[in-house]
Amino acid sequence: MAGTKKKRPTVKLTEEQKKERNKKRRDAAFRRKIRMTLTNAGFQYFPTTDKHFSIGHRKVELDYLFVYDNVILICEDTCGKKKDKDHIRKKSEAFREIQANIRVLLDWMKEELPGAGEIVDEYPISRLRVFYIYIPQVELNLTDDEKKLYSNLLFWEPETLSYFYKMSQCIYHSARYEIFRFLELKNEDIGPSGSGGSKETIKAPIICSEESMGHRNGIRVVSFMMSADILLRTSYVLRKDNWENSMFLYQRLIEKEKVKGIRKFLASKKETFYNNVIVALPDNVRFQGENDQEVSIGELGDFQHCKMIIPDEMNSICVIDGQHRIFAHYEAPANEKYEKDIAKLRKRLHLLVTGLVFPADMPNAERKRIQSEIFLDINDNTKKVASNVLMHIEMLKDPFSDIGLARRVVEKLNGERTFLKRFELSSLDESKIKVASIVKFALRYLVTIKPSEGKKSLYEFWDGDKEAFLQHDETALKAYIEFCAKKLDMFFSAIKNTYSDQWGAPDSKLLSVTAMNGFIIAYNRQLAKNGIQDFAFYRECFEKMDMDFSKDNFPYTSSQYRKLSNEVLQRAFGFTEEELGEY
Repeated sequence: MAGTKKKRPTVKLTEEQKKERNKKRRDAAFRRKIRMTLTNAGFQYFPTTDKHFSIGHRKVELDYLFVYDNVILICEDTCGKKKDKDHIRKKSEAFREIQANIRVLLDWMKEELPGAGEIVDEYPISRLRVFYIYIPQVELNLTDDEKKLYSNLLFWEPETLSYFYKMSQCIYHSARYEIFRFLELKNEDIGPSGSGGSKETIKAPIICSEESMGHRNGIRVVSFMMSADILLRTSYVLRKDNWENSMFLYQRLIEKEKVKGIRKFLASKKETFYNNVIVALPDNVRFQGENDQEVSIGELGDFQHCKMIIPDEMNSICVIDGQHRIFAHYEAPANEKYEKDIAKLRKRLHLLVTGLVFPADMPNAERKRIQSEIFLDINDNTKKVASNVLMHIEMLKDPFSDIGLARRVVEKLNGERTFLKRFELSSLDESKIKVASIVKFALRYLVTIKPSEGKKSLYEFWDGDKEAFLQHDETALKAYIEFCAKKLDMFFSAIKNTYSDQWGAPDSKLLSVTAMNGFIIAYNRQLAKNGIQDFAFYRECFEKMDMDFSKDNFPYTSSQYRKLSNEVLQRAFGFTEEELGEY
């Protein structure tokens, strides 16, 4: 037919071309994720690609430059498949040159980046806060000692980037406060000098006595009203799956759809919530009685008329329950669907808050244990709490229990070379070794201090201060955790050495929960016969065991941990049928 356009012939790509195309798409999505994370959080992005300039003794190019007030973030991405220490070292050296020549950077920004001049001229150099963030597309697997070599860099590993990306998608500009917490910035660090130091005075809070609440540990409970605007600024949440390297984390990730639903309700109803938010108040909260004289919390009686003064400091109030109700008031770009309505409500609507005031001398571990128990008590009867969250809270409630010990050992192993970054300690981790079943069905029995009758555990072989350990001494606990992790790391390093071609291979079941549990149970059972041995002993044992861990040929299922351990004990450690029944 005349005028009909001929279709262009389909160009068939080679496998190599397909790989290259897919790589370009992944790299583009990765870089877009970095930009969106920080622009969603309210930072201004200045394109710097292909803009080279000399500074100090180097010529540099900045991958990204983001600015919020006087905070400047210089970000470097890398799309390499593995850590490149030489690349990291060069970027560390480049940032040292930038730190030593800030004026050169600022002059370059004014000249090359439209709009940057106004920001640069607003603050003296002494007021600027400049950070260099190194963002790899894949995990770097740097040890803590290696990171110390590049102490002037901040690292956003894939999990950290994913967390901030998720937060910026959920609560937009309000996510900047958590980024500031990551950067260890306070109110007084942001904006013009003298911008920090404000406070919020709560008139006539309700003060409950220990007796009326059932507490006997010095905790006091205070109820009051606070605007959503102030709560957004001052609150932080100990989410289990985030960037912090701390055991005192227990809450779930914020749910985007839940926040959107609450935000829609707020915009339409324009009313506050009648159920209270539970928080832990900072230690520097103060109380004033009549004539504004200061009164200690211990001197306050039931429902006494007074004022409560809370420092208006970002990231100072720990939210135990109610994060979605608070963060549904988030600050968003002006074109967001409900922002026009919510912007008017943030300062006007007040939420009912119940705050815990802890004794100043109460240890942090005890505070977090109490907070996690309150969180669990509130949420256990509403929405099913995930098993990994329950396990984490169990560790906080009693770090000396077999579950608590096992979970801590896994965290320690995750920082050692054999299992470096291989365990799924966060729901943001992808394709990693699941932890819950390993702790529940195998590891807890290896590290317990009270093994079943006739059984042994690593505790029997530990020559540390058991008396202090039984008195719940934190130093002794740490020593025992390190002992257990060291022995397990040595045991599995022998397995890794023997089956190096199958360790971490895509088609291998060697690092599956089934195999892990089978090996841990075998290790535990052989203790009574062999005790603790060295690397050479275990390597010699495993060299006798020829086992195929490929997905097609590995015969064991998730319920056959002990059966697999029998095979390991027979083939690697020479156990007889009689011994298998005995141990």
